[in-house]
Parts: sequence; structure tokens; C-alpha cells
Amino acid sequence: MLASDSASGDSSTGNVIPVNMFGIDSLLKSAGIFGANASGKSNFIRGMHFFKKIITESLTTVDSDNMHLIIPFLVGKKNWNVPTEFEVSFIHNKNLYRYGISVLHGKIAEEWLYWTKTSRETMLFHRVKQNIEINRRSFSEALDFVQKKDGTYLVEKTRENVPFLSVLAQFNGDKSRSVLEWFNKVRIVSGINEDSFRSLTINLFEKNEKFKKWALDILSSMQIQDIHIIEVDSKVPHLPDAEDDDDLNAAISGIKLYFSKAKLKEKKIEIVKHYSGDKEKSSTLPIAFESEGTKKLIYLLGPLYQAIDRGDILLIDEFDSKFHSLLTKYIVKLYQKSPKSNSQMIMTCHDTNLLTSDVFKRDQIWFIDKNENHESELYSLLEYKEHYTRKDGSYSKDYLSGKYGAIPLFESVEELVKVLNG
Repeated sequence: MLASDSASGDSSTGNVIPVNMFGIDSLLKSAGIFGANASGKSNFIRGMHFFKKIITESLTTVDSDNMHLIIPFLVGKKNWNVPTEFEVSFIHNKNLYRYGISVLHGKIAEEWLYWTKTSRETMLFHRVKQNIEINRRSFSEALDFVQKKDGTYLVEKTRENVPFLSVLAQFNGDKSRSVLEWFNKVRIVSGINEDSFRSLTINLFEKNEKFKKWALDILSSMQIQDIHIIEVDSKVPHLPDAEDDDDLNAAISGIKLYFSKAKLKEKKIEIVKHYSGDKEKSSTLPIAFESEGTKKLIYLLGPLYQAIDRGDILLIDEFDSKFHSLLTKYIVKLYQKSPKSNSQMIMTCHDTNLLTSDVFKRDQIWFIDKNENHESELYSLLEYKEHYTRKDGSYSKDYLSGKYGAIPLFESVEELVKVLNG
């Protein structure tokens, strides 16, 4: 997300966050990742999701173990014993941090944290299995959690499958807590399934007038004048009877009885539309009657607004799914023009209409493709200097012709038909 000086002449130059620290002039507010199906776009988002989950949820319960989420690279047996590594560099509370972990067979093989306060990077701790080296002066918060034995320091009060950072943050270590705060600012959503953020948006419509006004200004172009939140009875889940299992049937009957007596409520959205140009005449419709694209837009406005308002980092997989190209462009531009926000948005996309200089600068456009070893490689449009200038300001033609790689597996319809027909 570093902004490039070589792209400063592009039309979207306002889409940056000034930094002027650590040798960094500015950061990008948004970036798009493009690539063919099965190129690795979703794995990039999924990797960030697992990384966050490991750091923020490793101590939620005594038996919690998120290491099972990490699947090693499965192509080629030689990779089964290679650690899976995650690392992220970020600025938080005016410090630059670099944190990473390496996991092998469900255990932490390595863990490290470095920071830069002014200009020089300094190690705070570096863990190899249960051995650890700490900076006693700059990272004193770790002193009570290590023990010296035979000239080396060992991690204490930390299981071999739990990040040392997570343990220290639980005890309010200053720097470790700062790193955890940043991970909690990372929000990951799916552009295909709104289940994970539907309730957030409904809650904002119900309780946040500022959000509601902002959202209705956007939705008015889709002839939506108001949003109502209603409560309805929750449906009893469909639980089929089990054959020849009396104990299971008894449990199922108990669940059904609970739902029938509890009278649980759930909140849903109703949409108000005026017609004939008369505000006195309106229709109120369940959101279920709207198109999939409209429903997604309404629900996505919640995490989008929250990211802008709180300065979060929003990662959206399949961002353009269900959206018309013009609507996709509109949302990206709407976000990029959000004033006084230090939030960032990274999205995976298929829509080549976004590959224009009026939407993204060159340093905001990334491609992902698999090499001959089936490994996904991420690279920037900036690497293709011969295509820096185009009269039409569009990079989609070059992309679809294969000049940047990361294109669909089949170069022609005839080739696809041939494969499908054997």
C-alpha cells in the first residue's frame, strides 16, 4: 500500500494518506487485485483472515487452537515440512511495526516483532519455538514472561501453539497491545455472502442517524427513499427426524420445542419507495424483493461506513460480484473521496472496467497469477513500464490480451469447448 512517486501524475492523486515518517511519503487508500479464477485472490484474503484469527482469538478459551486453520502448500510432498509464514508491516500510534509468525505442524516455529520509532528498525523479540531473545530495554513488558536457563531465555506462560504477542497483550503490554489493536482494525468481508456483516448494517440503520443519512444519500439514486427496521419472529430451523436413533430424535424435538416457546425475534430491513413523484404516495417492501445487487449494496454500506468512520482496514473478496460495472466504479470512487479518513480498502476484482486511470492509479492495480509450480505470485502494474501511458487511460485491453498475465486459463471459446467435450 505504499504510494509510488512514479504514479503521481495519474488522475487519482487525491487517493493517498500522507505519512511523512520512516521514509514513507504517503500510503494508498485503496488497491484492487485482479486475476483469473483459481489464481489465488481469495487465498490472499483468507490468509489475512487466518492471521488475524490466530492473533486475536488464541486465548478466547482454554482449548482454543486456531493453528488447525493453517493448511500447508499441498502441491509437492517436499512442501509438507516447510513452515507457513505470515508477516505484516503497519503504522499504528505513530510507530512502524513488523510482526510475523511461522507455523509448522500446528506449533509456532518462529515469531518476531520489530519496530521503528524514528528511523532505525529495532528488534523487540524473536522467538524460535520456546526459546526467545528479547530487547530488555525497549520491550520490558516481556520480562515477567520469560525465564533464563543455561544462558538462554525460554518462553513462560505461553503454550507452543499460542503467539507470545497474544499473551503479552492480555496483560496489557504497551507495544503488544498496540499490535493487537491494529489487528482488530482489520475487517474482512465476502462480496458473495453478506451473512457476516448483515447484522452490523441493520444495527447502524437502527441506531446511527449519521450513517442512515449517509446511506440514504447513496441509495436515493436507486429510488430508495427510506429504510425501516422491523422485528419478526425467528423461523424454527428445519431439523429432519433421524432414522432409528431415539436419542437424537429426542434432542431434535427438544430444540424444536425451545424455538416454538422462546418466540425469538430477528431484525429485518424494509425499503420505502415513493412513486409518481409524490412523497405522500409510497410503497414499503421487504428487502427480499430487491435484486441481489441491491441487497448486497445496502448491507455492504455498513462495513464501508464503519471503516471510513473508524479508520479501519477493509479487505473485500469478490468486491464486484453482483454489481453492475457503473455501480462498482461508483462505490470505489465514493470511498476514495471520503474526507479525512485514514482507512484503507483492498479488494479482489474481476471487472476489467475498473482498470482505468479515472478509478485507479497504476500503483493501486495489482495482479495475481500462478507460476509453473502452482504458486501464486502478486505483482504491480508499475512493473510494466512500457504500458505506463495509454491515450484512452485504460489498461483493460492490455490485461485481456495477456500483457500482464493473470488472465483466464482458456484463451478462446473454442479451446474451452474442446476441453469440455473431451
